[in-house]
Amino acid sequence: MPQLRVKNGPAQGKTYDLTQEETKLGRESEIQILDTAASRQHAEVFAIGDMYFLRDLDSRNGTFLNEERVTKDDQALLRMGDLVRIGSTQLVFEENTPARETLPEFTSGEEDFGATMELSLDGEELPGGTAGSEEASLHFSVLYDVSKAISEAFDTTSLMQKVCDITFAATRADGVFVFIRDKGKLVPVAHKRRKEGRELKISSTIIKRSIQHNRAVLVSDALSDTRFSASSSVVLKGIRSVICAPLLARERIGGVLYLHSSSLEGAFTDDQLRLVTAIALEAAVAIEAMRAHEKSRLQLTSAFRTLITAYEEGSPTAQRGHSERVYACAQAICKALELPPAETQAIELAALLHEIGKLGAPEGAFAREENRDAYATLGAQMLRKIDGLDGVAAAVAAHLERLDGGGGPRQLVGHQIPRSARVVGLADEFARRLVTAPADGTRLAAVKQALISLNEEVPDRYDAEAFNGLVVALRTGTLQPFEAQA
Repeated sequence: MPQLRVKNGPAQGKTYDLTQEETKLGRESEIQILDTAASRQHAEVFAIGDMYFLRDLDSRNGTFLNEERVTKDDQALLRMGDLVRIGSTQLVFEENTPARETLPEFTSGEEDFGATMELSLDGEELPGGTAGSEEASLHFSVLYDVSKAISEAFDTTSLMQKVCDITFAATRADGVFVFIRDKGKLVPVAHKRRKEGRELKISSTIIKRSIQHNRAVLVSDALSDTRFSASSSVVLKGIRSVICAPLLARERIGGVLYLHSSSLEGAFTDDQLRLVTAIALEAAVAIEAMRAHEKSRLQLTSAFRTLITAYEEGSPTAQRGHSERVYACAQAICKALELPPAETQAIELAALLHEIGKLGAPEGAFAREENRDAYATLGAQMLRKIDGLDGVAAAVAAHLERLDGGGGPRQLVGHQIPRSARVVGLADEFARRLVTAPADGTRLAAVKQALISLNEEVPDRYDAEAFNGLVVALRTGTLQPFEAQA
């Protein structure tokens, strides 16, 4: 939810949630400005849908947005981080979202290991172990859950979070962490803790030992070893045991799965070491497969991008860079709406390729009214010939449809139009309106005008959910407005 936070002044630090359609600022207003330069009713923040605007209420000393005076008749669009000034009082327009928990960090220094067991990853000791039939059954159940999570996951981060959750539930760990190797460094990507909010720093020494020797490491009783004193090991103070298992696939280590326990009752066992190692190996293979898939996807997208760029550069009627702008806009909407990764990727590719049906067609082929929407059908037919792009083709085929049935080529109505097509269609229209705005206006003025005009056509022609996502993307800076062109 958007809010105004008093940056300086008598009420410094106070926040005001913008829950009403209109919220006034001034000495005697909903947002009280105790400033001698403030009028009783000084300024107003008002909402149109999810868009927020600032206007001055004919104040005596003026209202300033990012140090530019807002005129009486102006309606200034607010974006996240904008600074509103009344007299000497400054307020920040921002999103009221809870702060995300800080992920763990590595510590420096070398720690000694007390009661330690290491499990080689190239031997034959992993599948067996000493677990009884009941515990073995539990382990098979856990590995089944991991396999199921892998089969359903679409991206590394969400998969690793599921791995953390499953491992946490299957062990007596106080904390489970996954670190992934990225550009030569280990980066924390997921975690699960019994007590959130407490600062915890991970020992780099145990992780380095596990990686260097390709071994899963169990420190079973750190506190019983005299070498773990407060001066020699700050990190392990209060931690009873640790398991660190490398994510190893095709002889390459992609990261580590790291667990710690603080209680004597929760000290890890040899059988838990084997279980965690098996989980890490499954996760590592999944990461390798996902990275290979992502590499192939990026190569395909790059090839399409080159093709579309060549078309736009060579066509006398095409807008140069239009498909890239639609791509950026659709990507930002998907992020704002938090759409699933698979759907997001299909929408992004459809946005990039929404005009692919124009390739190879003679100039003017789609100028006649009866042929105006034909390129969407042709583009979809081209894409359906490529394995795995049926969802992309469906979005391209229907991106010119409108909710009231006034679009084409099939005059679909409402939710007959796939959500992917509704997002691409809105992104396409917004990009067109923005870059064709009068060149003598400012970029923000063009954004405001494009949003207001589109808002008037929601929900009759354009999808309300997608439009709200567009507004949030602009407000938060996820989407940067394009330069206006004549």
